[in-house]
Amino acid sequence: MEFNLVVIHEPGIDNYSWVRNYVRQLLGDRVEYVSSYQSVILYRVDDPRNAVKTIKESLAGRSTPIIKVIPVDYVVDPDITKVSEVVKELASKIPPNETFRITLEGHLYRTDEEGFMNELSTLESIREIAKYVDRPVDLENPQWVIYVRVFRYHRIMKKAIVSLLKPEDLKRL
Repeated sequence: MEFNLVVIHEPGIDNYSWVRNYVRQLLGDRVEYVSSYQSVILYRVDDPRNAVKTIKESLAGRSTPIIKVIPVDYVVDPDITKVSEVVKELASKIPPNETFRITLEGHLYRTDEEGFMNELSTLESIREIAKYVDRPVDLENPQWVIYVRVFRYHRIMKKAIVSLLKPEDLKRL
């Protein structure tokens, strides 16, 4: 996997520097910087969920430029077919009769017969993804969130992350 941890921070070079130093000091050799773009830093770690827990616990009750820390289950091209494939796998991890919602940030694409990528609307993407999750939907108070976000990666490429999270995992620090 190219990266498996996303740290979103307040804008600004000082905040960027603070976050890079803090994460490196806290996680040490367990963290590898991969890329960054507009207040988003991508890392590779051995255990992303443990890294999130460590970062959140260390910052509890403190003022910080870190907004969110998100563990990543899958990194794929932002193509609706590829995202749907990994959502099928993640859906099986949601216990039967537990509720879910899909949160999508950014736009996914569909490749047409001629090989051109067409941007899909958010609603169209969510409907397509939701077809593969045979669980009850609860948009207001879900027990699980299938989180999909498209990031710029190495300045020119885009990648989609897909994670199965609890709603509290997406709250601001």
